[in-house]
Amino acid sequence: MEESNRIYQHEKRNLALVISGRFESLVGASALMVAMPLFVLDRTGSGTIMGLFSVLQILPRILSTPFGGVLGDRMNRKHIMVLVDELRGMILFLLWLIGVFGKIDIPLLLIFTAVLSLLDGIFDGPTGAMFGDVVRKEHMRRATSFNAMANSGATIIGPILGGMLYGFYGFQNVILMTSILYFLSGISEMFIIYKFTPKEGEVHVFKELGEGIKFVVANRGLKFLFTFAIAINFITSPLFGVVFPYIVRTVLQFSSTQYGLLQTFFTIGALLGNFLILIVLHKVSSKILMIGGLIVQELIGVVFSIMIMPVFGFSKSMLFIIFSTSSFLISLFNVLLNTPLNANLQILVPSELRSRVFSVLSVMAMGITPISSALYGYLIDRLNPFWFFFSINLLGLIVSLFFVILAPDEAYNPNPPLSDR
Repeated sequence: MEESNRIYQHEKRNLALVISGRFESLVGASALMVAMPLFVLDRTGSGTIMGLFSVLQILPRILSTPFGGVLGDRMNRKHIMVLVDELRGMILFLLWLIGVFGKIDIPLLLIFTAVLSLLDGIFDGPTGAMFGDVVRKEHMRRATSFNAMANSGATIIGPILGGMLYGFYGFQNVILMTSILYFLSGISEMFIIYKFTPKEGEVHVFKELGEGIKFVVANRGLKFLFTFAIAINFITSPLFGVVFPYIVRTVLQFSSTQYGLLQTFFTIGALLGNFLILIVLHKVSSKILMIGGLIVQELIGVVFSIMIMPVFGFSKSMLFIIFSTSSFLISLFNVLLNTPLNANLQILVPSELRSRVFSVLSVMAMGITPISSALYGYLIDRLNPFWFFFSINLLGLIVSLFFVILAPDEAYNPNPPLSDR
């Protein structure tokens, strides 16, 4: 308890350093996230290949996340953050060098994508768990909103940079910029004031991970949230990772700059959503925010998928306005769901289990996504993409309605464990 209080004396400094480090890395990562599907689609024009890339962005991450969760409860979380950011910077710098002196082809990019995904899995659990160690419980929702706003700002800048750099200077320059920003992120995180007492004894990965799973199973609210996360991630995650870029880039043939701007509208919506939580909606209950955000975003998705149907005959410029508006609104209401949810999870789970529990959450939420990504990539080459997009959005709405009807109160309002603080 005394150690926690000493850390909380540096709460503002630590929060600023955590947020700045994440901001730097996210600018590069979001730029790369825009440029990579453009590069793949421009080289291959294949939804199947795009689906394979989506699988490799997720599957290695799933495999390494449990180990990252155990390490995050065993080792200094700050050291893990710094080390992984620097490693990602070096790997991308190596890829850039290969491009300078040779050629970046699709098989090589697949390998590097898989390696970066492995590191992402090791990074996720310790980083997510550390946030709850440096921010007081009573400040958690506001701190989560500030962090999300900074993330949104980074992902506003990143897609614009990614689209413009790719369009004017090529994929290699996006890689170099991302590498530099990962290096800067690791340097920022070095200055976080954070103490950690290592857990003694031998490491038993599966046994220790099992402790996190038992905690989830014993908690009714967490168990329900995790089940919903599996279902909704299977349905909707590949929607914007595979189907959305395929329709925008291959079917409608929007430019790389337009594609980057659409990603920017997603992040502007997220930025405004978190601003509303901080200034206007801070007294609204988590339950109202979560239910409202979930249902409205799914309704918008269904209406959006109907409006872009070719039967309406909208011009390309009008379609871009529809895509932009829908992207903005979906993201805004998604934040009203995710920000209170993430704050509740930090409060609900004790620090000594947080990294493992977050890893379990991440694995369960992502674990089913590679299957749906591969499936969607296969189907999008064989079905009408507009009707496919509509069907998936409608299914997401149905699943969300079931969640709202069946969810217990613990899913919205956590009862924090006494050992947490």
